[in-house]
Amino acid sequence: MARQEDLPGMADRKLKDLHEAALDYAEKRDERMALSVEEVELKQKLTKLMHKYKKDQYDFEGVHIEIVHEDETVKVRVKAAKAEETGEAA
Repeated sequence: MARQEDLPGMADRKLKDLHEAALDYAEKRDERMALSVEEVELKQKLTKLMHKYKKDQYDFEGVHIEIVHEDETVKVRVKAAKAEETGEAA
C-alpha cells in the first residue's frame, strides 16, 4: 500500500519522537507495575513468615524486619556491608 502524503492542516499524524517517547514510557510503567505486584507478593510472604516464627522484629547481619500492626505490613531495611567487610575498595 502506498503511503499518502501529509496534507496541509492535517492533525494527529504520527510524530515519531513523541510516539516513541510514549511507547518508552508505557513500557517502563508496565515494568514498574509488574514489579509492584511482585513486591506485594514478597511482602505478604515476609508477613506470613514473621507470623510463623511469632516475631514482631527480626535483626540479623544488617537485615531488620519489623511488623507494623496498624497496617498489617512489614518494614524491611538492609544495611550495605562496609567495604572492609566485603573486601572491596572504598
